[in-house]
Amino acid sequence: MSVVPVLARRHILEGTWLSESDTRDLAEVKRDLEERIEKAEREIHNLRVALKVIDEALTKVSFRPASKLIVPQTGAPAPQTEPAASVAQNAAAQPAVSASPAYSAPRAAEKAYAPPPSASPAAPRAQPSPRPPSEAPEIAEQAFPIKSKNGEDLGTLYIGQYSVRIVPHASLKLSAKTPPFQSFFVDRVIGEMRRKDEMAVDAGSKDPMSIIDHEILQEGDIIKEIRISNIDEDARVRELRSSIRWTFERMIEKRTA
Repeated sequence: MSVVPVLARRHILEGTWLSESDTRDLAEVKRDLEERIEKAEREIHNLRVALKVIDEALTKVSFRPASKLIVPQTGAPAPQTEPAASVAQNAAAQPAVSASPAYSAPRAAEKAYAPPPSASPAAPRAQPSPRPPSEAPEIAEQAFPIKSKNGEDLGTLYIGQYSVRIVPHASLKLSAKTPPFQSFFVDRVIGEMRRKDEMAVDAGSKDPMSIIDHEILQEGDIIKEIRISNIDEDARVRELRSSIRWTFERMIEKRTA
């Protein structure tokens, strides 16, 4: 990097006129500084863009969004496919039957419940009756750790099909009376979600049965588990996760203060 010549600096400090040579030197330094500032600003901008992209990517992969856990309740299930040779064997072995209602193949997830095929290759495979959508098996919850900024284990977040369960780490023994659990997490975070749902119900755009609800399981004052139901938006899962982490951190600070 260019530096201001000693003579030029002396003129500047003393308030005297600069020579033509000093003026050219200063002009060169000014141009160099402007170029370096412009380059630094571009680099900072690019770094901020890259950081934003990384933050968005981490948010998406940090847990499986709730919408990905929802089993479609309507529409015909996809038919199961069998090897061509097996299809031909079964078709040849099955006797002709009179017309009957068409059978819908079971979902792929139910294949494990089908009885094993007969030892005879010519015997038709016994097929289970399709399970109504209302009896579809519940998707297992996915567990994600809740970590403080310092890496301390605060608990576990369990994401279900339409629900979230929060289990604080047993060693923390967090009390429901410790701020800001009730005032922030319950009243402000969950409460605001519920108010929005109630407004949507009043507007006719939401089913009253799908309003968010919560339950706090306690042992005395100690929080054992927080159950939140009717979670139908990915954004709400993210908000609950970040909010409970911040809440637990503040509760620990209040307790140790």
